Amino acid sequence: MKKLIPLLLALLLLSACAAPAPEPESTPAAPETAQETETPSETPAPEEDETMKQEATDSPVVMTDNSVTLDGLDSYLRLWLAEGWTWTEGEQREGQKSLVLHAPTDDDFSIRVCWWDVFGMCGTGVDFREIELPNGMKATLATETSREENGEVVWWTLILPASPDQFTLHISAPQSLIDEHQAELDAMLGSLQIGVLAHPTKVEPPRSDI
Repeated sequence: MKKLIPLLLALLLLSACAAPAPEPESTPAAPETAQETETPSETPAPEEDETMKQEATDSPVVMTDNSVTLDGLDSYLRLWLAEGWTWTEGEQREGQKSLVLHAPTDDDFSIRVCWWDVFGMCGTGVDFREIELPNGMKATLATETSREENGEVVWWTLILPASPDQFTLHISAPQSLIDEHQAELDAMLGSLQIGVLAHPTKVEPPRSDI
């Protein structure tokens, strides 16, 4: 019996060594905190340009029933005047005649309308480009800038298609002044007509069709 006791103790020790060690209690993981998603700050819309918010203040051009006609040898040019505009007879000579349209302002802005038997101009320093008038007519615009005593002046020449007579319009003024009267110029060019004379005769002076 005494021999069995040490044997039993040895078996108990062996079983204790063979038993798996108790697993350590796992520490519960801390709950994941939801990552705060950074909301991008909204970029404020750019403020509207003052020029975008500014309403157009230019009133539409008022056209009158007054028209003026410049006869050539075989054809004529006719256009209607914007409100306040007047015209006077211009230079008259063999192979060329003209009338002058005057703006109702104090800036002496005017448009010279010419008929030519034969028309030509020097192209040195002149910019030529094909344009379409407000009435759909094709024309050639020739511009040249020169420096005068009072500053830069634009020499503006509109060459209308031969009909077979040659008609041209001329402006000599600073570009700022041309821009100021551009709406009236466009309105009158939009009314422009070129027609064939029923009975071609000698060149008559300009006439009003009022």
